[in-house]
Amino acid sequence: MTVYQKELLHLLQDKFGQLSTVQLIEKLSSIGVLDCILCKVLVIREFVAALQRSGVKKIDAMWIASEKFACSYEYIRKCMYYYTDVSLG
Repeated sequence: MTVYQKELLHLLQDKFGQLSTVQLIEKLSSIGVLDCILCKVLVIREFVAALQRSGVKKIDAMWIASEKFACSYEYIRKCMYYYTDVSLG
């Protein structure tokens, strides 16, 4: 962890330690600290990965994601191939 990440962790624990995870995310989102674009990318990438783990082919999973999230297939492609460093793993 960087010095900034460690300091942020301490700030969040001191200021919002009593909040649940959901409440903390809502708070960080409301004050504009979370990058909403990267959050969308993460959700899309994880959704596609889950479909793939269940046996759906990647391209089909990407089409399903475009329907679920009401966006273009090109946006899904961008999330999958441009933002390769965004993942939970």
